Amino acid sequence: MRKKALFWAGQTGGDLTQLSGLYDRMQNREMKEQLIFVYSQRHEAAAVDRLIQIAKSEQDKELRKKAIFWLGQSHDPRAAQVLLEIINQ
Repeated sequence: MRKKALFWAGQTGGDLTQLSGLYDRMQNREMKEQLIFVYSQRHEAAAVDRLIQIAKSEQDKELRKKAIFWLGQSHDPRAAQVLLEIINQ
């Protein structure tokens, strides 16, 4: 139920600042995965920024992979730059 609520909050234009803040407070891995997906579906610079932050600094390798995947699907030029940086690390 919570995953669906997150999905619809993202789809209906829920405040991205609040959605972004949820990630840091969330302990449940499955919910963090859902938030990464929600960010990927938003076409705002702040959503890409959040995915970049997760891809660079998330301790959970699987969550980082998911953020990297969605950055790869983005058409934002910043995403391409970050992916190159990650490759060259």
